[in-house]
Amino acid sequence: MPIQIKIQLPSDRTQYGTLTLESTTQTLGPFECYGKADNQSATAKGNPTRDPTKSFGDTPTGRYRGYVNKIANTPANEKTYGPQPVITLDPQSGQAKIAKENGRFGLLIHGGALSAAGRLRPTFGCVRVANATMVKILEAIPAGEKIEVTIT
Repeated sequence: MPIQIKIQLPSDRTQYGTLTLESTTQTLGPFECYGKADNQSATAKGNPTRDPTKSFGDTPTGRYRGYVNKIANTPANEKTYGPQPVITLDPQSGQAKIAKENGRFGLLIHGGALSAAGRLRPTFGCVRVANATMVKILEAIPAGEKIEVTIT
C-alpha cells in the first residue's frame, strides 16, 4: 500500500486545515496545514479571487501523486520552503487536474518560516506545514515509496 497523505482544507481558506499521513505501519497527525494563497501576490498575478484552478490561487482539491524532492537550500529557499526536501504534487483529478490543464504547476507540500505572529504563512497555492511537521512526514516515507495525496 502506498503512503496516503490526506489533507482536509476548510472552504474558508483563512482557516487552517489538517494533514494526516497513513501507511501500513503507522498513522501520523493530524497536523495543522495551510492551503491559502497570498492575497497580494494572487492579485498582482491576475487572480484576485485566488481561484484554485488558476495560477497563484488557493490549493486545488483533488487527487495527486507525490514525490519527495530535494531543493537547493539557499536562505531565500529556506524561508519559503524550509530546510527539508519538499513533496512535489502531480495532479491526477478534481480541481487539481483542471489547474494542471490550465498551465498551473509547482504545487508542493513544504515547510517554511512562520509569520511574525508564529503562524503558518500563505503560499502561492501549495500546502504549508511547520518545519517540524515536515521532518516527521519525511521520516515516515521510505526512499522510493509511492505517495498518494488527497486534498478535500
